[in-house]
Amino acid sequence: MTVKFTAMLTLSAMAAAAGATDWPTINAAARTQAKTPIRAGEPGIRPFWNAYSKAFIHPPAFDFKEIPGAGEYKFTIEGNREQSNADESARSENSPHLTHSWLAPHPWLPLDAAAWDSLAPGYYTLRVEALDADGAPLAAPASERRFYRAAVFHGPYPAAPLGYRQAAGKVYAAVFNMPQVQGWRTSDDPPQGYDLYCYPAKILSSMIRALCRHAAAEPKDAPDALAIARKMADWLIAHSQPPDAPLAYFPPTYWGDRRDIAVKYAGQNMLGYPAHAALAYFDLAAALDCATGVLPQGRAQSAALAGRYREAALDIARTYVRLQGEDGTWPLKVLEKDGSPVRANRLVPSRYLLGMFDRAIEATGDASFVAARDRAFAFVLDGPATTWNWDGQFEDMDPMPPYQDLQKGVAVDTALRLFALGRNAEACEMVDWCEDQFTVWGDPIHNMDWQHWKMPTALEQYDYYTPIDASMGDMVRAFSAAYKAIGNALYREKAKALADNLVRNQRADGTIPTYFDSRGGSDWVNCMVYSASCLELAADMESPSADE
Repeated sequence: MTVKFTAMLTLSAMAAAAGATDWPTINAAARTQAKTPIRAGEPGIRPFWNAYSKAFIHPPAFDFKEIPGAGEYKFTIEGNREQSNADESARSENSPHLTHSWLAPHPWLPLDAAAWDSLAPGYYTLRVEALDADGAPLAAPASERRFYRAAVFHGPYPAAPLGYRQAAGKVYAAVFNMPQVQGWRTSDDPPQGYDLYCYPAKILSSMIRALCRHAAAEPKDAPDALAIARKMADWLIAHSQPPDAPLAYFPPTYWGDRRDIAVKYAGQNMLGYPAHAALAYFDLAAALDCATGVLPQGRAQSAALAGRYREAALDIARTYVRLQGEDGTWPLKVLEKDGSPVRANRLVPSRYLLGMFDRAIEATGDASFVAARDRAFAFVLDGPATTWNWDGQFEDMDPMPPYQDLQKGVAVDTALRLFALGRNAEACEMVDWCEDQFTVWGDPIHNMDWQHWKMPTALEQYDYYTPIDASMGDMVRAFSAAYKAIGNALYREKAKALADNLVRNQRADGTIPTYFDSRGGSDWVNCMVYSASCLELAADMESPSADE
């Protein structure tokens, strides 16, 4: 993007801050940005990450091989004029087609920007044919790839009915009032009626963090909210691995039989999730430190309780230090009985694990935590930030080979750390890639329940390419951070469009649905709590509509 155009967007941001959004400039910027390739592969230089990609906002480059004797290559892209986002089965062989052709010196170069810009959303087929020095086709078969040309951002999108911070507060209050949360008053185990308690480290940790936030916002509820949070934390600690175990102090990833997946993976631990619990313990300790005036316990007892949970968090962090591999990370999944890896996949450290070390450093100043955090982040920079293999790592999915199940959550986490380091160009590239692969502004790709997607939205991972509230939260975080770092108004409007859709679909009871389509099923409380925290980040942007 040119310096002049960037300056125009900065002026547009200033106008937006004054209450007027310059939509022609914003939309022109989105269209210009969408003509730029994202991390284009180049043989021997950069890997091609998109072998399993389904859709693109930006012009892709594919790993098509050079043909001996070729002088140049003819690119032809063809689509159906009437198709757009209609079902593929509705195509007619007799209906008119749209064709673009151009020549290029290599078959792996990105698609022509002007041709790409002319394509409406829909399915297209790309063919690349080798030509000899005289321009005649060689006998070699053409390379071919079919994909979906995704819609570019084009505002305005519908606004939220209330401010982001208010909406986040409603989520935290809703968590406090959930039957499966209130049930802890009389239950010593995760209460019946909520099947996702089968993932205790993930679910309970998010609930604890929500309860701590609600206690801070509503002092009248603080005694009950923190009592329930303590009971959850105590349950996790009681069910964690003993101090002399290979995974000392790590809470369980799977528990019980409420879902078949928990039975299937019983005895395995996914090593990203103990860090979730550590952060929850740190939050609970801080909440107890701040709430001594409203709790029945005296100041000394509250301080002792806070110290207990802080030490539980530090115990988890120390085990991570002990288990850290020479490459700076850990196995993705291990057997609890002996710590042996389940698969060869390595954990990609995310906001939870790196954030746990941040909090441990803040609490102790211990140099071992600094070294462990920095080595873990170096693994990310040398690994997926270089290879672009942003491996999908979810407790209810089997680990997969490289590039087969990409996701954007850790790429967003990495971008935010790069923004904090002033490495804005690298961070923006990651943000733009996450948008390219996982953000849907309109005309959705035909996948799962696509006809009922609530847009604009964001998708979770290649193997579960469906709109999820937490995926929208990821992109709200990413765009908000990009806007704060470089002042580009386009990022601000993208963050607002997704945040507004989260709030528009918030239920009357304060909950945010997990699935942004027509499906039902249990809400993932961890997802809505994360979405609420992302709405708070959107509220921190310089946005009048986010002010309360």
